[in-house]
Amino acid sequence: MAYAVTHVIVAIVLIDLYRDYVAKKKFPMWFVLLGGIAGLLPDIDFPLQQIAGEFIGEAVTLHRIWTHSLVCVISFLAIALFFHLQKHKKIQIGKRKVSYEHIALFFMVIAFGWITHLALDCSFAGDYNLTWFPGYSFGFCPHPFSNDTLLGLDAIILLLWLIHEEWAKKIKDFI
Repeated sequence: MAYAVTHVIVAIVLIDLYRDYVAKKKFPMWFVLLGGIAGLLPDIDFPLQQIAGEFIGEAVTLHRIWTHSLVCVISFLAIALFFHLQKHKKIQIGKRKVSYEHIALFFMVIAFGWITHLALDCSFAGDYNLTWFPGYSFGFCPHPFSNDTLLGLDAIILLLWLIHEEWAKKIKDFI
């Protein structure tokens, strides 16, 4: 299983590269941060597992049951599609009017961060259940990497991204 830092960094880097080179409209940088947070969000079941265990008084297993499923990703994509189809509308949030297009992007970024988490877990942990159906696991999770690979993966990704940022955006100007 990939480390927490790897989950965040991979999602941030991929969303930032999409924002810089593919997106026709540049979206705010906080969406990139949101994607990084969403890349770690499926592991919310770890603290929930601890809290439930303390509350019940015995060990509880929640990891990789609900949050590590494609059902979550599909749900976020469905919400994004709903708002995207009504993109010309706006909603009042506090003192600000927010377009449905931004709300759609919000859920799309969460779905992307979430799916990167599942892809990394598949890559480093092998087959596991990507649905809520007990006993059914997918066979497309190749498990090609060893645990030793994990030790430097997040550092390599972070360094490559910082080099890209310096080359493309001159980040030293902001220091």
